[in-house]
Amino acid sequence: MDRREFMKDSLALTGAAVLGLGCSKEATPNENHTEDKEKSPMEFTELIEVRRSVRRYAKSEIAKDEMEKIVADALNAPSWKNSETTRYYAAIGDEAKNRMWKEALPGFNAANSADAAALVAVTFVPGESGFMGSEPADDLGNMWGAYDCGLASSYFILAAKNHGWDTLIMGIRDTANVKAILGIPAGETLMSVIAVGKAAVKPIKVPRKPVADVLKTT
Repeated sequence: MDRREFMKDSLALTGAAVLGLGCSKEATPNENHTEDKEKSPMEFTELIEVRRSVRRYAKSEIAKDEMEKIVADALNAPSWKNSETTRYYAAIGDEAKNRMWKEALPGFNAANSADAAALVAVTFVPGESGFMGSEPADDLGNMWGAYDCGLASSYFILAAKNHGWDTLIMGIRDTANVKAILGIPAGETLMSVIAVGKAAVKPIKVPRKPVADVLKTT
């Protein structure tokens, strides 16, 4: 069984339980999407080098099954006792996206994500990751849920790039409106909204800190 077949089977068992799609129709991939699917997966060092935050998108559409493949890859992210409390709510239809841009995102984030193929709200279920029964396992408590959600989001954006899609993680949003538009349960904690689409311009890599500034060994 090759990797694509394995991921398809894996998705049938687990992916549907964590993916909510804010769309009432099947989106049709554009021509570039077909070309991207034919590309070979990137080597990891190449993938982390080319994955950049994109703030200008060319108009595109993403199919439901393509989003499911990205989420299936993201499900490989580690989590507290394999609790997998991260959830994804993907607006891929025009009506849902337009409502998100007009009602749930500030002007600058709406502009930065304009023409994206999808707006994906990422949440986590509190009270599970970082807990032993009903009690927090340590002083972090629900911060473990946020930690796991960050790990899952990292896998998500890398998986998206590996499938030929660019991304932008947006933290400033109207939580109540995002939840209302996408039907997110009140009890889930909204972490971010991730734009997924095709870059209109090549993003510039921002210089990173020297390793010596962030790594201490003993």
